Amino acid sequence: MKIIQSHTLTDEQVTEIETLQDVSYLPEGLGNRVFLSSAMNVYNDLDCFFLGYEDNTLISFLCAFFPGRKEVEFNGFTHPEHRRQGHFTLLVEHAICVYTAYPFSQALFQREQNSQSGLSYLQKRYPELDRSEYVMVLEKQHWMNKEHIGTLELVEAQNKEDTIAVISDSFEEDREESSHTLEYLLSQADRKTFLYRFEDKALGVLNAAMEDGVWELHGVGIIHAYRNKGMGRRMLSLAFDYLFNEAEAIQLEVDSENPPALALYQKLGFRTTSRVDYHRLIL
Repeated sequence: MKIIQSHTLTDEQVTEIETLQDVSYLPEGLGNRVFLSSAMNVYNDLDCFFLGYEDNTLISFLCAFFPGRKEVEFNGFTHPEHRRQGHFTLLVEHAICVYTAYPFSQALFQREQNSQSGLSYLQKRYPELDRSEYVMVLEKQHWMNKEHIGTLELVEAQNKEDTIAVISDSFEEDREESSHTLEYLLSQADRKTFLYRFEDKALGVLNAAMEDGVWELHGVGIIHAYRNKGMGRRMLSLAFDYLFNEAEAIQLEVDSENPPALALYQKLGFRTTSRVDYHRLIL
């Protein structure tokens, strides 16, 4: 198998990957599609796409996401007719060799709950479950806001520095990482970033991306000093009022290791639609 690696993709490669993804996901009805951009990676110039070819046809694909400097998250798939032949394992081994020069301490492999082929693969090679993430949806018809406390602002030039400070505190990142993340978010036409203030103090941040007519919520954070005071609920309530003007549903992912957030979203009316498991490999 010929392996091509890169941190950017051509239009032709994107089409190849999406076509392979459709074929690979169809038998099990999967929907956890890969994110084909390196812009959100901490190491955004490090190769994160690995394409495996046989006879000039893409048969296996691996995508790596670097949410921090010590962890890499893998997602990928192989054409059903080419499984159980070691192709995906070759891509993983190739990627891990590339990353030996970096301070990664663990790799996490994503598996959508319905993927029996993924479960079979991971149970043999990486059986240790690190955590799960629940995909949750709130529909407009089930939303009723009873709180209008604080203010919500779209992030623009005049409030960028306050937003960077909130991101750094909320997600325990240094200012450079937070600034890079925000610049990427603001560069995307289909995304909105909000800053929440209470009594004129910047306390929270959240992001929303429009995908197929549904708002995908991510990057929700409250600074440490104001957690467990109801600020998250207040911020989200204002955001939902805004977002439901442009869509009929809001979707997000919640980590199983964050019970308070899971409980909050359930109280707000979200229902769980699927689950993604993360299997651990210590590097």
